[in-house]
Amino acid sequence: MRQVTIGLIQLETKLGDKEYNLALAQEKVREAAAQGAKIICLPELFVTGYNLGVFGDKLYDMAEGLSGPTITALRAQAKELGVYIIAPIALQVYTTRPLNNAAVLINDEGEVQGVYSKNHLFGGECDYFTRTGEYPVFETKYGRIGMMICADNNHPEPARILALKGAEVVFMPAAWRVQEADIWPLLIRCHALENNVFLAVANMYCKMDDLFLFGHSMVAGPRGEVLEELTQEAGGVIVQTLDLDEIAQRRATMPSLKDRHPEDYGVFCAPVKAEY
Repeated sequence: MRQVTIGLIQLETKLGDKEYNLALAQEKVREAAAQGAKIICLPELFVTGYNLGVFGDKLYDMAEGLSGPTITALRAQAKELGVYIIAPIALQVYTTRPLNNAAVLINDEGEVQGVYSKNHLFGGECDYFTRTGEYPVFETKYGRIGMMICADNNHPEPARILALKGAEVVFMPAAWRVQEADIWPLLIRCHALENNVFLAVANMYCKMDDLFLFGHSMVAGPRGEVLEELTQEAGGVIVQTLDLDEIAQRRATMPSLKDRHPEDYGVFCAPVKAEY
């Protein structure tokens, strides 16, 4: 039996307080590792918090490179605890603007194994971030993983691409608003079901006057079932053991990937002029 124990950190952040958020994140990573988690995921932009309308151009001053203090601290912790950490930050890739809304994968030896940059930018994110168009899949000691970030969840293609490239667990850091709370579980469960993968989602919890990031981090299985969800109005930690053999079993009875007809799907790649 191929199993992996994962940890999802629903971080209750303080907007703009990087020192506080990093210390809290490290505390929760340690808590998840103590419960046996081997791959641990933090929420989108966890160290700065998320409210671009408040940050404005200050976000550029808060962004970091891969050698910055946040990734450096988490690399040391990953090596100490022997865990993988997915650390989403505002990543300074270029010497000038724009930034990447990125999830950095740190392996259990404390090395940066790779980076995923959010491709479906939401609202005003386009003013600060750029996209790469890449959807990497990473080999870990426990299985193949991919990453999406928040608004990628609004589209079926990212999860499908990752599944076709061999991902068994798709991690999704998020800063999802309460305004879309009704579609949140539906989208997550559908992506897991239609691709027969595990979808593991770490959402931020943060309440401000004009923005409520409502938590409800969860894990969905390859049948689209919710395996665990955090429902409290607060931060928290999910630790869940996944049986990766379930993926092959599910695909044997519902071969949605094998039964595709890519020759029919050309229209999916055609640009569409929005009417709104």
